[in-house]
Amino acid sequence: MPPRKLLIVDDMDAIRALVSAIGRDAGFEVHQANNGEQALSVCQSTAFDVVLCDQNMPKMSGEAFVTQLRETDKGTPVVMLTGETDREKIAALVSVGINGFIRKPFKPDQIYQALKGVKPRATAA
Repeated sequence: MPPRKLLIVDDMDAIRALVSAIGRDAGFEVHQANNGEQALSVCQSTAFDVVLCDQNMPKMSGEAFVTQLRETDKGTPVVMLTGETDREKIAALVSVGINGFIRKPFKPDQIYQALKGVKPRATAA
């Protein structure tokens, strides 16, 4: 069985490095993008089992990334990493298609828990 694939989308190198280490430790093949535009490009060539995405990034926000991703990919789970606490803004993120969110600052265990239940993508025979 091929390894599960994780895409981390965050403009902060330190966050990508931390989440990448957690993802690898959890058994994922880890890919990274530093903004939503780059993430969309990566998603065109690789199918992911889960995406962990920052909300506030230059060039393209997490919300805009998910909105565009959902035009072609309805099934990949997306968990938003956000410092956002406003319920209306969280509801807006849910409405564009996120599957969950983790508030920043987060503890590594929160990332492990989010990844724990991720099943490998079904592959065509």
